[in-house]
Amino acid sequence: MLVSQTHTTRNGDANASSVAHLPSILIVDDSRDAANTLGKLFSAHGYKTYVTYDGTAALEVARADLPDVMLLDLGMPGLDGIHLARFLREDEQLKDKILIAVTGYADDRHRVQCEAAGFDYILPKPVEWENLRSTIDRLLSNR
Repeated sequence: MLVSQTHTTRNGDANASSVAHLPSILIVDDSRDAANTLGKLFSAHGYKTYVTYDGTAALEVARADLPDVMLLDLGMPGLDGIHLARFLREDEQLKDKILIAVTGYADDRHRVQCEAAGFDYILPKPVEWENLRSTIDRLLSNR
């Protein structure tokens, strides 16, 4: 089945193409370069991709678009990844979506916080593309 895929950022950029159905991905990182790079990689590989740069915008996008997978940076100002994950897990429509922490904070204390917040997996930065894709594929196949 062919569906229209879109790479969308909060600043309104969009780039559409027709590709086979793949899961939709929400990337949340206050590092615009990191978020945009991941967004472009996923879009280039056919994923419907949303990119936001803060937790509040991510919550709005998640509630509106219901992405299958969400990659959340932990260390964001304002609504950080831990608190965002808790809000997502409390939302009836989002509670079963895949949450992956993509973070520079991968020590034991942060792992415990991530587990308590409901993350499915933690990947330390810098993230290797193939590792990220295989992790997503594995988590999706377990659902």
